[in-house]
Amino acid sequence: MKRVSLFLMLALICWAACKPKGSNSHDNNNSQEQDSAIATLDLINTPYFYTRLKGTMDNKPITMQLLKTTPSVYRGYYCYDTSGQPITIWGNGDAGIVKLYEESIDPQNERFFSGSLDSTGHFNGHWHGNGTSYKFDLHTDMKDALPFAVFYATDSVNLIPGNPKSPLGMSTAGTIWPKPVVTADIAAFVEQQITGSTIQDPQQYLRKTIDSFMVNYKSIASSADSSELNDSSSMASWNWTNETEMRVVYNQWPLLVVEKVKYDYTGGAHGNWGATYITMDLSKKKVLKPSDVFKPGFKEAFVPLLEKAFRAKYRIDNDESIRESLLTPAITPNDNFILTGKGVAFSYVPYEIGPYALGQITLYIPFSEIKSWVKQ
Repeated sequence: MKRVSLFLMLALICWAACKPKGSNSHDNNNSQEQDSAIATLDLINTPYFYTRLKGTMDNKPITMQLLKTTPSVYRGYYCYDTSGQPITIWGNGDAGIVKLYEESIDPQNERFFSGSLDSTGHFNGHWHGNGTSYKFDLHTDMKDALPFAVFYATDSVNLIPGNPKSPLGMSTAGTIWPKPVVTADIAAFVEQQITGSTIQDPQQYLRKTIDSFMVNYKSIASSADSSELNDSSSMASWNWTNETEMRVVYNQWPLLVVEKVKYDYTGGAHGNWGATYITMDLSKKKVLKPSDVFKPGFKEAFVPLLEKAFRAKYRIDNDESIRESLLTPAITPNDNFILTGKGVAFSYVPYEIGPYALGQITLYIPFSEIKSWVKQ
C-alpha cells in the first residue's frame, strides 16, 4: 500500500543519542547547573516540551506540569500545593498566547487559564471560573524534578491503494524521554517504564508504536467484505485512528507519576480510550503498587472514602444510591493509582466501574483522611 507519510521527530536540540553518564541518581554537585539549563527553556519556540511551573494563583501556591505534546496542543496537570490533588488541563495556543481548560463535569461553568508563555520559562495571566477570575504568575522550577524532552510522530496509510477516496488509517504517537542530564541508571529505569521494553531510542519507540497499528490495520482490512468498501457510509467506518500519548502528573523527588493515554477508533459508534498511571519511586528504582504504600486491609477501608469522593465530584446526594450512576455496587481501590505528596488518587478507565459517558473516573483521597493506613 502506498503510504502517505508525515513523520515528525522533534526534540530539544541539546538532546544527544548517547547515554548520560553517572551513577548517583540525585547528584547535588551538578543540580544547580541542570536547573539553570532547564530554566532557560523557550516555551514559545520549542516545538514540543515538558516543564514544571510553580507560582501562585489568587495568592495561593500552585504547581503545574505543562507539556506541548502535539502541534499547538498543550496538556498536563496542575494542583494547589496545599491539597496535592491533580487536575487535568488541556488547550491550545499560538505565538505564546495559551488557553488551558481544566477538567470539569459542569459544562455551564468553564474553568480555564488564559495567559502568555514567554522565552524565559514564564506563564502568567488570569484564571477564569466560578463567576470570577484570579491572576496567576508561574515560572519554570525544576528543582528536585526529573527533566524530560518530548517527541512526536504521525503516519497514515490508504486502505485502497490508488483510490483518492480510500479510507485512511492514521496513527499518532507522543512520548516523554529523560534528558541527557539525567544520570544513566535513573534514565534507563524510567525509559523501561515508558516503553515496556529495552528500546533505548525514543524515535524507535514511536516508530514501533505506529508500525504496530499499521500492520494490524492492513491485516484486518485485507479480510474486509468488498461490499463495505463500495458503499460510502460503510467505507467511512474504515477510517481508523490510533493515538498514544504520555504526560507527567507528578514530579517531585523521589516520586514520579506518568500517564499513558491511548485512544482507538476501529469502527462503531465511538472510539475506546483510557489512561493508565505509573507511580515510581526513583530513589529505589521501583514501580509502586498501592500495597507498597498502604497497610493490609486498606482496600476495604478506602471503599467509603472513594464513595465520598465520587459523590462530591459528581454531586450525588447521600440519599441517592451510587448504583444509579455506576456499573458496580461499590468503588474498590485498584492498581491504577497516582501518589502525590499530599494524597492518593485511584483512576478507572471507561466501563471499568461506570458507563462510557462518565469517561475516566479519577477519585482523590487526601492523606489527612488515611494517615493511619500509610506505611512508614
